[in-house]
Amino acid sequence: MAPWLEHILLAGCERLVGLRAHKPTPEQLARTVIVAHRGERDGKQIIENTLAAFDPVVAAGVGAIEFDIRYTRDDEPVVHHDATLARTFDIDTAIADLSWAELQRQAPAVAHLNTMIARYARRAVLMIELKERGTPVAEQRLHAALHDLVPVRDYRFLSLVPALFDAVADTPAAARVIVAKTNWRDMRAWSKQHPCGGIAGPFLFIRQADIDTLTADNAFIGSGFLTQHSALMHEIARGVPWIFTNRPLALQSMVDAALEESSANERK
Repeated sequence: MAPWLEHILLAGCERLVGLRAHKPTPEQLARTVIVAHRGERDGKQIIENTLAAFDPVVAAGVGAIEFDIRYTRDDEPVVHHDATLARTFDIDTAIADLSWAELQRQAPAVAHLNTMIARYARRAVLMIELKERGTPVAEQRLHAALHDLVPVRDYRFLSLVPALFDAVADTPAAARVIVAKTNWRDMRAWSKQHPCGGIAGPFLFIRQADIDTLTADNAFIGSGFLTQHSALMHEIARGVPWIFTNRPLALQSMVDAALEESSANERK
């Protein structure tokens, strides 16, 4: 499905879900983690997956940040979603064709993984999406960068492509989360047959039975991409603790306000 069509479908369904929203319990609200999908950005002045996109969400107390890893020609792990710089920086060059020094000159806003860790580790959970395999040297640098962090507590690996988990096979299975799109059923079946920590996907395709089973197994369950208050509360009430969004500041504010309201009601 084309991304624009998927966006329209999810937006329309989110409005319908909001009409029958349920109210989450205080316990459900307290365990909710907003995941800033590529940060808070407008695509113009603030570009996705950059420090400028992540700084405000971490400062606001958003619990997790999701970003993508690519590798330069000289095997450095860097943060960028697409294989080329065309969409984000209007530079029609592949990251894999540039050295780290060349990338810094052409697109200085692209961050190195080491910078992300130094800046955000232990302040927010790092949700690291693998976009491609690297050379043995590149993947060794990925692992070396994370050496001082604790899997699951400090970071998890995500991927839309199960085979990419081969690059991180030495990490605990609980730290590997498969990501579904419209292929939820296939990815959910894969997650049952292979060692992994759970699954994330569009709220529209996540069945209540899957939420209940994953919760009972103490596995990861994540939902996206929500934007509206009523739909957010409905999803939290369904039992989904990890909420992926392109509007992390707004959704974190909604959760904080709901928690404050819940606390005020308890004090009455």
